[in-house]
Amino acid sequence: KPIGWRESNVGVLFACASKNIGHPGVTLVVVRKDLLGRANPFTPGFLNYETNILADNVWNTIPTFNVDVVGIMMGWILDNGGVDAMERMSVAKSERMYDAIDDSGGFYVTPVNRESGYRSRMNVPFRVADGDEALTDLFLVECWERGIVGLRTITPFGKSMNLRASLYHGVSYEEVMVLTGFMREFAARHSVPKAQAEVPEGIGASMINKGMGMNKSIAEHGSPPPFVSRPQSSS
Repeated sequence: KPIGWRESNVGVLFACASKNIGHPGVTLVVVRKDLLGRANPFTPGFLNYETNILADNVWNTIPTFNVDVVGIMMGWILDNGGVDAMERMSVAKSERMYDAIDDSGGFYVTPVNRESGYRSRMNVPFRVADGDEALTDLFLVECWERGIVGLRTITPFGKSMNLRASLYHGVSYEEVMVLTGFMREFAARHSVPKAQAEVPEGIGASMINKGMGMNKSIAEHGSPPPFVSRPQSSS
């Protein structure tokens, strides 16, 4: 989104390149000029902004591939309407995702309430049937069968009961429509009154077998087709 640099009194801004402006491994830093020249004398050169600026950002050996990808991505952003257009698209994609969750009658839930004002436009966390393991596994298998991948990631903190839909610049609005369309279809097939909501006996084993079949399919045919969301890193 656009930033009011003066209005917000921004001194230093860090922007992680991962996924939205380039390849992981490089960080964009914007520094207000009046803050330069004040570094602690013990500051290492590669962490001293003034040293880097005076050396045209090549005081040390930079990750050239990562920097080049950022340049390509910045060109793509400019060609597609700039920051204003990226914000409009991010708002549209995230609203479609949150509407699918909020309109599901509780079948899908997100830990971030609409009223909080803190819902992310980039990563939308949600649970299937309040974290029901069998239905969540089935949801992921059927997503994979449609080319929708990367909704669950394993982090150093373990496996969360929340899934995550990532809506970075590389994910189009049409692809978000495919995901939300499937979410509505899946909810329509599996939403039942609470009195009838018991999972049929044996469904857990069935899902395990399906998961094994999915892994076998990947091993035989290679990676699943990229579509709505590529597999995400743990970051």
